[in-house]
Amino acid sequence: MNAQMKPDERGEWLEARRHGIGGSDAPAIVGVSPWRTPLDVYVDKIGEGLELEDNPAMAWGRALEPVIRQAYSDRTGRAVRLPGMLAHPKHEWMLGNLDGITDDQRVLEIKTARTAQGWGEEGSDMIPLPYLIQVQHYMAVTAFPVADVAVLIGGSDFRLYEVPADADLQAQLIDAEAEFWKRVEAREPPEPITLAEAKTRFGRSSAAGEVEASPAVFTMALALQGFAAEIKALEGKADECRAALMKALGEKGDTLTHKGRVLATWKLAKAPQRFDTKAFAEAHPDLHAQFTHPGEPSRRLLLKDISQ
Repeated sequence: MNAQMKPDERGEWLEARRHGIGGSDAPAIVGVSPWRTPLDVYVDKIGEGLELEDNPAMAWGRALEPVIRQAYSDRTGRAVRLPGMLAHPKHEWMLGNLDGITDDQRVLEIKTARTAQGWGEEGSDMIPLPYLIQVQHYMAVTAFPVADVAVLIGGSDFRLYEVPADADLQAQLIDAEAEFWKRVEAREPPEPITLAEAKTRFGRSSAAGEVEASPAVFTMALALQGFAAEIKALEGKADECRAALMKALGEKGDTLTHKGRVLATWKLAKAPQRFDTKAFAEAHPDLHAQFTHPGEPSRRLLLKDISQ
């Protein structure tokens, strides 16, 4: 979203993004985003995702966007225009809300970063992979031959990077995004990647019957059993350590130190106040029934002993 966008335009912008795949969606779709997964993008496109909450990094990024754009113009002598939402001439679902374009057909992408990790030598095309995918998406939409990435690192280190168009990578992106958009249109969600996604996708509905595990899944089951045993053993060791610390403190004090450094504290906390649901139900059965609502059922994964 461009920094110049008014607050009342944000809703329109978010709605427009749901009608296609934008540059910030592309890294997640091909599995290189550290922030989002394909399923995250899918639920957003069908209108079931939660709106991304603003955070200080995002707010400062938007606030600094005009400053960085001007710094780019000052450094290069190029004027920058804001083209608004663009679409690929052939693949109408392939969208681009660019930070800027120049009269000599260069995409401008603006970034802020806390550190220089992932950024190569200034002037090169060595930028973090998610951003590389993003600008290749934009170059596919515009058919421009090059993208300039202007980044402000740590609030004071301004750098420019030049990324040439990669026809092969763009073709792969188009294929992957086309397949993904077919899923969106057919309401066929991508496979979950994380545990949370698996629970969300499959954990709220009932299923019955046996499923034969593939060799890969059987290997995962064996690994999970081993991890569970390791966790149990480590929890036992951790309890031994806790007991040693508690014994050292005993009734002598509430703060354990070593050479002036605090290792642990063991202080008496305020007694919690708990609501006696059972007693309330017996005393006020009508009220209890009125304010009791069934929760949402969920499936439980129980691992059986398969070590034999």
